[in-house]
Amino acid sequence: MNVPDAKGRLPAGAPLMEENGRNRAESSPGQRHPRFGRGRLLLVALAVWALAMILPSFYRVVEPLAAFGLSVDNDGVVLDAIAPFQTASQSPAATAGLAPGDRIDLNRMHCYAPSSRACADLVTVLGGLGGLQYTLPNREIDLAMLSARDEPPRTVHLRAALAPLGWPARLVLLADTLAAILFVSTAFWLVWTRPSRITWGFFLYAAWFNPGQTYAYYALLQSWPVAVLAQEFAEAPAQGAAYAGLLAFALRFPSEAADRRWRRAERSLPWIGSILALLIVLSSANKFGFPTERITEATYLGGYVVIALVLVVLLRRRRGLKPQDEQRMRWAIAGCAIGLPAFILAEICQSSGLPYYLWGATPSQTAIGLLYLLQGVIAYFVGTAVRRQRVVSVAIPLRHGTITTALMLVIAVPVVYLHETVAAYQETLHLPEWIWPLVVAPIVLLVFQRLHEIAVDLVDHAFNRRFHRARDRVGEAGRAMLKADSFRAIDQLLAEEPVQALRLSSAAVFRWMDGVLRRVEPAIGWDEARLRELQADLDGLVLQSLALGTPVRLRRGQWHRSGLPADDLSPCLAVPVCGGAKEGIALALFGPHESGSDINADEREMLQELATRAASAYDRTEAELLRSEIRELRRNIAAADGSLPSASN
Repeated sequence: MNVPDAKGRLPAGAPLMEENGRNRAESSPGQRHPRFGRGRLLLVALAVWALAMILPSFYRVVEPLAAFGLSVDNDGVVLDAIAPFQTASQSPAATAGLAPGDRIDLNRMHCYAPSSRACADLVTVLGGLGGLQYTLPNREIDLAMLSARDEPPRTVHLRAALAPLGWPARLVLLADTLAAILFVSTAFWLVWTRPSRITWGFFLYAAWFNPGQTYAYYALLQSWPVAVLAQEFAEAPAQGAAYAGLLAFALRFPSEAADRRWRRAERSLPWIGSILALLIVLSSANKFGFPTERITEATYLGGYVVIALVLVVLLRRRRGLKPQDEQRMRWAIAGCAIGLPAFILAEICQSSGLPYYLWGATPSQTAIGLLYLLQGVIAYFVGTAVRRQRVVSVAIPLRHGTITTALMLVIAVPVVYLHETVAAYQETLHLPEWIWPLVVAPIVLLVFQRLHEIAVDLVDHAFNRRFHRARDRVGEAGRAMLKADSFRAIDQLLAEEPVQALRLSSAAVFRWMDGVLRRVEPAIGWDEARLRELQADLDGLVLQSLALGTPVRLRRGQWHRSGLPADDLSPCLAVPVCGGAKEGIALALFGPHESGSDINADEREMLQELATRAASAYDRTEAELLRSEIRELRRNIAAADGSLPSASN
């Protein structure tokens, strides 16, 4: 343990953390570390399955898959005979004379014999995702077709043609794949470190409904019809559990305790998951001769109802939470409000015939990929809300995310248009294809980064005026400290001004006096707190800021000490007040905002600057007091000398 110097100050660079304090700092409350058992084994197996469906997409980023140019619904009705190709002459389906409205004869093609050629050909166009299907290059199939133009039934032979992706679509696919891996990994890590119904529910959702695309995965399975059928039957309980898991997350987050008014809803979760799983199983009956488009639509509708209920439950439960838990709930709501509608729209466009029936066309895979990419924000927002017991205002990432999205559109649209224009003159200009990733892309990234910095600064000045007013007020308080004539005046400015400017819930200053870090007045929000002195063996986590000379963020519940203020007022930031010689003079402790949100990075920097001003003010005041004492001592000595008899007497 370190000993203060003669003035009672603590060297700022001293290693103050003792074993007791170190254990408290490194252990996070609420984290459990169970041994590897059946739960973790199931977790690993589900994560491996989820990643196995995502990772093959990297192949499609590099090498194109093939397609027949055929999009069908779950009744076998042809919706499109061209996509993903640009023209009918490129599409094998259109070349073979297929057109929207034609139908696969499900009575002649079925999977009662899974090893038959008819089943293998059928799952190639109806297996997995439904709608638009991709396959491996050079694959050939025979389809029994019924014409919508009063033509006799016929068997159509199709040979898949390569369907290369443009570089914008490849970038979107790469981003989707990486986002999906991060999505699953985040949910996996939450369960691994914090196993609970909340984290398990979110993981079950993330394992199946993530931004990753599974075209390449199903293209690999098409060579084994039994594997496709097994995958589809395994999907049913997985998707049912995913919907029920997301609803379980909404019913228990953030405290894990089930509200009494929602217990009946929680008891219905197994039924909801089972019903949706049954509908998904029934929708696969088209492999056995039964049209299932209506069942599929009912399945999607049921899933969308569950997702809507998730948002309703989160919004309703937010009202009764404590301020800090409410801020965490706001993060979860923001992520779900952005990601879930994007996911619904992407699923409708990719796996159903609704867009064709409404608009007469299906969206491009690039547009669908962007919707899935937008869904990935759920992992960031929910992961942050689960991991952190105290969060900053959700408006900060939303503002930055909005700016980033807008800039991406502003830059990407002209670049794509330029690419299309140059491609039309490719042979004339003789531009190599590598010029785009090696020359254009770095320039675009540099411009994007600079524009992002400028845009964030402009938006902060336009829409975050409260912060700038607070910074001006805190700056005035710092200048006033340099004119203060007493330690008490500095203490008051250091505690009161940040609370009023930033609307903090609490603030207290502990200053070295007689070799002890003692609490001084005023201490806002500490009225009933019994803690008066800080001790190195009990408060090492907080005093670490003095040892390091930098602010230390205190997680909620991390500082275990009797006599602290209530949970909503408990300190979230320790700011050291260090003098010019890097000596610890005082320690300022600040609580979260009155709204419950944590102190963000900009505010932390502001408080550190104020503490630096306070250190200078303390040193100046101490020097003035010492000068005053010296002058008083000299006067006393002079007076004493004058009262003594002279030497000549």
